[in-house]
Amino acid sequence: MFFVTNVYFWNDPKSQLQQFCLTLGTEGKEPDIPLYKTLQTTVPVYFKEERIGRGKGPSIQQAVMEAAMDGLEKYKLFEEESFKRFIERKYRQELKEMKREREHQQKVGDEPEESRK
Repeated sequence: MFFVTNVYFWNDPKSQLQQFCLTLGTEGKEPDIPLYKTLQTTVPVYFKEERIGRGKGPSIQQAVMEAAMDGLEKYKLFEEESFKRFIERKYRQELKEMKREREHQQKVGDEPEESRK
C-alpha cells in the first residue's frame, strides 16, 4: 500500500482515485476503474454581457443546445417577421448588393445576344 499512498502527492484527485481503484481491483479480471456519470448540467448563454438564456441537460452539449433554444425563444427569432427584420438590419448592405446583382443578371438575360457582343 506504500505505492498507492505515495501517488497521493503526485497526481490530481481524479488520477489518485483511478490509481486506488486499479490497485484494489481483482487480479486476473478487467481493470476496475471509476465510472463518472453526469446527471444534470446547467449552462447559461450570454450576449453582450447579458444572460439571454439557460439550458439543462444530461451533457454539456445538450445543455448548450437548450440554452441556445431558450435565447432564441426569448428574442422571438422563430417568429418570421422578427427574424426577417433582424437579418435585414444586420445585412442591409449585402442585401442591397445582392439585389443589384440579381437585377443586373436579369437585365443582361433580357438583352438579345447580338447586343451583348
